[in-house]
Amino acid sequence: MGKHCINCGTELTEGDKFCLNCGTKTEIYDSIQQTNPLITPKKLNTKFMALLVAAIIIIIVFVIVIIFILGGNSENRFIGSWTIQSSGQTSFSGTMIFEGNGDLKAGYTGSQMTVGKWSLENNRICLEFTILTSTIPKVCCTYVFSNAGNTLTIFDPTGGDNTLILAR
Repeated sequence: MGKHCINCGTELTEGDKFCLNCGTKTEIYDSIQQTNPLITPKKLNTKFMALLVAAIIIIIVFVIVIIFILGGNSENRFIGSWTIQSSGQTSFSGTMIFEGNGDLKAGYTGSQMTVGKWSLENNRICLEFTILTSTIPKVCCTYVFSNAGNTLTIFDPTGGDNTLILAR
């Protein structure tokens, strides 16, 4: 069996120090052949390509998982109980509970909680409350998740100082 260039596959003649086609040193091929004489340039390229494709697939899956966990506007990220850490200049405190059916409860758990609705519209979270017999009109606000999704900041839509900071 004749030798072939490890880089381009061109057949080499005995005594060649370099490939006449691409200039690759033949000593590289000789050292590989001495350690594993069954490896040919095509086998090396096939193994390398298989590893490269596998690595790319793993990276793509990893990126998709990260985007799904940390990004996007999935309503599931909101669902659950959040403790109000700060509410700007308002006296709003306690807990906010976002339910999967769009219901919203706010106040102190175990006592009379304010009820309302929540939804996502155009990359904004929209909140609507009923306090006693008065309905506060729907307000849509920008928001951001931080701290690996455990902190939710809802910004005052007027640009004022009534930003809500919620934590799980």
